[in-house]
Amino acid sequence: MTKITKNKLAQLTAVMSDGEFHDGTALGQQLNITRSAVWKMIKKLERYDIEITSVKGRGYALCEPLILLEESQIQKQMGKQRYHLALFESVESTNDYLKSLRKPNGVWFCLAEQQTEGRGRLSRGWHSPFGKNIYLSCLYLFHKDISELAGLSLVVSLAVVNTLKQFGIEKELHVKWPNDVVCDYRKISGTLIEVQAESHGACHAIIGVGLNVNMLIDERRKISQSWTSMRRATGKYLDRNLVSAELMKNLLKYLKRFNDESFAAFTDEWMASEMMSGKIISVKTVNETVTGVVKGINAQGHLELKLADGKVRVFSSGDTSIIKK
Repeated sequence: MTKITKNKLAQLTAVMSDGEFHDGTALGQQLNITRSAVWKMIKKLERYDIEITSVKGRGYALCEPLILLEESQIQKQMGKQRYHLALFESVESTNDYLKSLRKPNGVWFCLAEQQTEGRGRLSRGWHSPFGKNIYLSCLYLFHKDISELAGLSLVVSLAVVNTLKQFGIEKELHVKWPNDVVCDYRKISGTLIEVQAESHGACHAIIGVGLNVNMLIDERRKISQSWTSMRRATGKYLDRNLVSAELMKNLLKYLKRFNDESFAAFTDEWMASEMMSGKIISVKTVNETVTGVVKGINAQGHLELKLADGKVRVFSSGDTSIIKK
């Protein structure tokens, strides 16, 4: 686990993101560090699978832009929002870090350039390459009973959709029950939520969001499903500091409203973005796989499925797949 303090690595990549060659001596002077320290940071980036060209007499050049996360840049965008932020160069899991906090006060966010043991729902791995995407977790105290949080993952998906729209991504952008956001029918974001009940009817939720931002290829072929990224959708390299700040602001707004009201307040917004109503799907739970036609969701955010015999079943969780005719 490597926590970021003075982010010299981000300063180095900011200078090098022009794609030009920079010699070690000049880089050291700009960053006020030794040439040896520059060389060590270059080697660290290479260990993170960042492609760098090195030519004797000319120096080092990044093969593509790389803007790393900086707390000061995120804070500038967040304005007067109240929160705590832990920023890591590398961490096992942003969710696990927040779970390790003792008696946390207020809202906490954890961001990382890389997760070594990132995971999605049902203990599936979440591919987390260095410096490409957003790996964000939020610890939030809800003044609700744990039974009232059924629609939380759907609300988080809507916050992600709102963020993507702010960066010009709207075409073929949908939410997929219970926790995915898809763009052009390819997954762009997923959510993992872990809840711990507290006394007096309150509960802490740790909300993990993975959002594909600048990833263009899956170099290590670790992704088993169809996927896309913001960069693929827009054709532009994006500053993840800006994307992270907008996502954090949207989460704070949506989570506050969910805490003050209930999922019923979001039903119309969900139905305007969802992609499965009227379609034949399969729902896979721990014990069975059920096929039917999606009627919609209820006031708790549960999925309503009409079966072949005309009966309607309600699901609070499960994996969903659209069955192509």
